[in-house]
Amino acid sequence: MQHSRTRTAWVLTALASGAAVLLSACSAQADLRRAELAALAVQLPGEYRNPRQELSIVRLPAPMVGDQVFYVRETMADDSRRVISERIWSLDVVAGARILAVAYALDEPERWRGGAASPELFRSLLMRDLRSLPGCELEWTKDPRGFTARGISAFCPQSWRLEGDELSFSDQASAAGTIGGAIPPGGKDLYFHFRRAVGARR
Repeated sequence: MQHSRTRTAWVLTALASGAAVLLSACSAQADLRRAELAALAVQLPGEYRNPRQELSIVRLPAPMVGDQVFYVRETMADDSRRVISERIWSLDVVAGARILAVAYALDEPERWRGGAASPELFRSLLMRDLRSLPGCELEWTKDPRGFTARGISAFCPQSWRLEGDELSFSDQASAAGTIGGAIPPGGKDLYFHFRRAVGARR
């Protein structure tokens, strides 16, 4: 009987120790992702350009939406009034191990059109001002070259790459595995490439 009790106590101690190690590992993983998100939040904002397009990514003071909120607007390079796309991204660490950007459309885009130049305009932004885009979430990961993001659903394929002052994105499903790699002979570059404008605000 004593032997059985001792064995039971040993098993319970081992299980408790294993659970403590697992919780510690999960906590360390979550801390790492939060640190990576903080770095991304500093590096991502800016004005990016190529000969045909301009891409503005502005960090917003929108406390009713989230802690890490960004306005992402793509326009024609020769006329910023010609808006190609605009989104709100709310980034957070989910499940302790993933940096996820949830994408939204603005219900009244014209109301917020001046937000790229005056981010404080978005201080009053509420969830009711946004329209959810299910399936368009992006999972961001860090690697030695920078940050990469991929859409989590084939419904809304997107791939992004941030390396220093270079930002690239594609909305082609077949591009997800090729970003940062060489274009195959006779192949087509599926990415729009941008460079941060000199002196642009982060």
